[in-house]
Amino acid sequence: ALTADRAADARTAALVPEFLLVSGVGCAKNTRVPRSAEYPSDVPALTPTFVRVAWDGGDRDAAVRTDAVDRFHAWLTGRDGLAAFAAAGFRSATGTGHPLLGAGPADTGVLSAAGPLPGAAARTAVDTALSRYRSANGPGRVLYLLDSSGSMRTRWPGPSGGPGILKQSLGGLGDEDEYGVWGVYDGPGGRHHDEVLAFGHHRRADAERGVDAAARVRDAESDPHAALLDALDTMAGRGADDKWPQLIVYLTDDEDDDRLTGQNLAQVLERARQRKVPVDMVSLVAGSCDRGRPAAAVAEASHGRCLDTADDLGTGLHDEVARVGTGED
Repeated sequence: ALTADRAADARTAALVPEFLLVSGVGCAKNTRVPRSAEYPSDVPALTPTFVRVAWDGGDRDAAVRTDAVDRFHAWLTGRDGLAAFAAAGFRSATGTGHPLLGAGPADTGVLSAAGPLPGAAARTAVDTALSRYRSANGPGRVLYLLDSSGSMRTRWPGPSGGPGILKQSLGGLGDEDEYGVWGVYDGPGGRHHDEVLAFGHHRRADAERGVDAAARVRDAESDPHAALLDALDTMAGRGADDKWPQLIVYLTDDEDDDRLTGQNLAQVLERARQRKVPVDMVSLVAGSCDRGRPAAAVAEASHGRCLDTADDLGTGLHDEVARVGTGED
């Protein structure tokens, strides 16, 4: 939303799809400062693309579905569909000067013909821009805590298991980033984790092979309270002399949440506020991010994010890690 201050509004540019200046006028009565479209010569035009989506079970009644899709496509690209696009304020994708599809004078703030526009941005240019954006704050550090207790056995194999989701997220990290993986479980001598992947710089393929070789389910419980306290202290120590972005990721099935309640939870929340290292709690079960659950509380106290099976865990965690790292996926 634009600022409510008229003076600030007058010197503020809004980046919006052009057609909204024609069809998105439901709030016109609240407009404080009239706006006119600008057409930068180095910004490519975007052509709407017809995409047919599919889903599990979407192949049922295939002939009927295909017929419906074909008829809708014919309508969109025919006279009635183009009239709907024109009424909404869209332009010609191919005509000289990209004229508005609608006949008659242009609406206020919009040019009838925008003039020549460049072609689509090259993939290499987009990749370069993303790489520069991600590395603006320098390399990042990520410490993964992978619940390796016995209850994880059924949530271990495949791309949707704990190691699989972890490996998917490595695409958000680059060669300059530092990261490592702990396997969290109750070990001998009071240990609460072992080192699955040493903290440091890694090529993605090497890191994935390292996780495959060393990560395994243990016949033991886990102690999220002890593991999180140690992780917060470890990351705070690593970041004491620089301002690299940092993140802790805890992948778990929440089976040992009874050890992250009461005073134990209070201690973790206090340490998280002190250390100021975000913690993303990634749960492989439903409801873990509901208000009042330990995972939600830890994420909130540390200014991290909580993800559970209500989210797309692979994509969600990849995006979170990419905010810290300099990867190119």
